[in-house]
Formats: sequence, structure tokens, C-alpha cells
Amino acid sequence: MKEILTPIAIMHNMVEKLQDFYPNHDQKANGIIQFHFTHENKNYNCYIQSNHNTLKLFEGIAKDPNVSVRSSFYHWLDLAFGRLNPFVGIITRKLQFKGDIKFFDVIPQKSLKSNLWVPEDPVTKFEKNPSKYWEKPQKIVVLNASPRGKKGYTDFYLKPFIKGMQKESEVVTYYLNQYSIKPCIGCFSCWINKPGECIYQFEDNFNQLAENLSNADIIVYAFPIYADNIPGVLKNYFDRSVSRAYPYMIEGINGVRHPRKHIHKNQSMVVFSICGFWEIKNFKPVKAFFNALAHNRHCPVVGEIYRTTAIGLYDNPFLFKKLNKILAALEKAGEEVVSFGKIKRKTRKIIHQKLKPTANDLDRINEWWNQKKGSKAFDY
Repeated sequence: MKEILTPIAIMHNMVEKLQDFYPNHDQKANGIIQFHFTHENKNYNCYIQSNHNTLKLFEGIAKDPNVSVRSSFYHWLDLAFGRLNPFVGIITRKLQFKGDIKFFDVIPQKSLKSNLWVPEDPVTKFEKNPSKYWEKPQKIVVLNASPRGKKGYTDFYLKPFIKGMQKESEVVTYYLNQYSIKPCIGCFSCWINKPGECIYQFEDNFNQLAENLSNADIIVYAFPIYADNIPGVLKNYFDRSVSRAYPYMIEGINGVRHPRKHIHKNQSMVVFSICGFWEIKNFKPVKAFFNALAHNRHCPVVGEIYRTTAIGLYDNPFLFKKLNKILAALEKAGEEVVSFGKIKRKTRKIIHQKLKPTANDLDRINEWWNQKKGSKAFDY
């Protein structure tokens, strides 16, 4: 169980990091720096002992230290990280020194930056503006993440969209329910113990599926809304994908992200989702999720398809005409995203057209669920 670290534990961590740079430090000396801290009405005493080889922290009070500092622990941290000027600290009595202040020079101030290797994965022009630098994709991969696979409504609405894309490019479809993807447990083994290798490396199908998707110019993520967001099986896939990135942090378009281990130039994604409710607002969590995912995976979204009342459209005879128009627009959207790197507004308007529920619609749905209740007819 994680517990709050004490000032002594934090000082141990700090000295361990300082020791990484101490062997090459040019201000080595034998001596002791004593600390007297107060923190949350408690007193803590510790000291750093230095020689020409190491820096070590000990708890307690040393005999005849070269220099000592008395302060709150927070003020010491402000001093250590350059947030508090020592002269200001003395004047305001936040810091009290005794002895040879110059002895603090034995603590290295060297930056990590000069000898730290970080993989390069800069922001590209394509990522900023995909349609401007669009090249017709050679390979498209569709990941149908519906837990019901080929039996679900996601697959039904996907078919015309895929048909449209196939007019211009090669399209391969994978069904996530045919793969075993264990959930990530956040152990960081893939970043620390065996870089790039998950602890489940040989226990499930993640690597196989990830490799199948990695070479695609466009990846279409298709899924129904489950509990206001993506299905858990798809979230497991994305969580496990952390093993395919480096742990380092770099600047992205609008924030910090990880550099990729497997770089595919100009890869993009399409979000394709359906739900049973009427309101388009039900896709807001999905839009937010994929907006973040696009940035952190260096993979811009070039098309979004959100279709409400997917089940109601399918089997309502009064909506049959609308359904066929939407299916035709989905095919058109498939052609457009391949040719232009975007779906035209007119096409999106047809696909996303609103349907307003009537009292009869709600009664019909509720009656349907009453009929199905206890029938075990789950394969609807």
C-alpha cells in the first residue's frame, strides 16, 4: 500500500539522484552538511556526508558538521530547486545557516539534459494539417471493436463505409472479439525490465494485433457506445499499446507526450461509432477520448462518424427510407476519406441527421424490452 513519504525518505531519494552526478563533480570534499527540518509540527534531523567518492545520507545529528541549515522542509525544497534565493531566505528568516556556506558546493548542480538520450519524434506537417498533405492510402485497417463482432449493428453500418473505401484502397478488417487482450496492470515492466516487452507477451494476442495495425496508412476504430464510452475490450487494447512507446516525455502539438518506437509516417485514424440513444451528445466522451488519443499517438483523426438510434433505424419500417440514405452516405464517406483525408460536410450531415423520439417510439422500445425480458433471446 502506498503511503506518504516522510522528509527523510524524500532526502534519501534526492541524495541517490545527486550521487549519479557526483563522481564527475569538480567540487568534491570531505565533510558534512547537517539539516534540521520542521514539517507538520515534527522535527527531522539528517545529514549528508561527502568524500571524494560518494554522497550518503544519514538520519540523526552529526558531530562537527561543516555547515548546518535550519528551516521548514518546504523552504529547503524551494532552496534546493531554485525557487528560493538563499539571501532572501536568510533575510526573511525562512533559512538559518551556521558554518561554512560554501561547503554546499559539494552538492552537484549539473543538469540531466547534457547527457540524456531521448528519441526524436517531432510534430509533422501532416499531423497539423492532414488534408493539406494528404496522399491516397495504400492500406487501410478496420478494427471492429464491438464485443459482438460480426453479429453486432456496428458491423452492419460499417459494411457500406468499407465498400466505399475499397473503391480506392486495400481494406483489411479485424474483429477484436476474436483476440485475447489482457488488461494492462500498470507495472511498467515494458519500460523498465524488458523494454517493449509486456509481461503478457506470450499469453495473449496483443502483439499480433498491434503489428497488423501498425503498417496501415489509416486505422478505422469502429465500436458501439458501452456505458457512455468505448467498450472495455478496446480500452484494454489502447492501454496495452503503451508498450509500443518510449517512456520519455517530449513536446507535442499541444502538450507533452511519449515518442513512438514504431513510427509510421503520416498514419491517421477514423472514429466510427454507433449508439442506441437519440442524442448526439452521447458521443461527447468518445470525441474527447480520441482527441487525446490522436495527440498522444501522433495519429490525427481524419474522419468521425457518429450514428445515433442505430438499432431503431435498422428495424423501423417508417425509417426505412432514411436508413437507406444514411447507408448510401456512409459509402460516400468511405470514398471521400480515402480521396481527400476528410469527410465532406454534406455527407456528414446526412449520416448524422437527427431523429426525434416520439411517445410512440419510447413505448415501442419499452414494449420490446418487456417482451425480451427473460426470453434468453440475447442474439437480437
